[in-house]
Amino acid sequence: MLIRLVRDVVYESIASAYAGGAVYYTPLGFRPVGLRFQAKVYPETGLYNIVDEVGFIVLNLTKNPLHYLLSSFKKEFKPNLAFTKARCVDAPRLAGVEAYVETIVADVRELSGLKTVELEPVCVDTGTLLTPYSRADAILIEMIVYATKIRAFKRKGDRVSAGHYANLFNEARSILERVAGSKSYRGMADFLSEEVSRWVEG
Repeated sequence: MLIRLVRDVVYESIASAYAGGAVYYTPLGFRPVGLRFQAKVYPETGLYNIVDEVGFIVLNLTKNPLHYLLSSFKKEFKPNLAFTKARCVDAPRLAGVEAYVETIVADVRELSGLKTVELEPVCVDTGTLLTPYSRADAILIEMIVYATKIRAFKRKGDRVSAGHYANLFNEARSILERVAGSKSYRGMADFLSEEVSRWVEG
């Protein structure tokens, strides 16, 4: 089974690596550029501080919004996600996702406060789970992305950018109300809405 990735399109993943002998994982967007993948790492993320020392990263490809929520809000949920050893590199894999791309960290460049990471894919495996496309999944993942951006901009004191993403978050929430009646999805959305309200009003 092949994974179709289009050049210069950003794909979302849960990146996982070993850092200081422990499993580290975080949401990470990447885009195919030539024969490598390129990712922008922001200083607000933990990955920014360790990427220079990490030799290998697994891009865990998943459409499950719960994976992104738990990876973005570790302190709040204290998740107990299961990881297994990667097949080709010295890095952990997140169990129960749809596909894995195991990579070597080929280059890290810092410019204007961001780090651009070049990842060289070594091997690709597909998991046992296939999730059909759902607007509910896509919208909820967007809400998680917007929420983390609001949190980061509020910490930097940038109220204008935080307000911009708060508007996008509210629009996404209104769409989710129409396409997801699931209690678990509503519960995740309610948690995010409460966090966003607290940051915006604080």
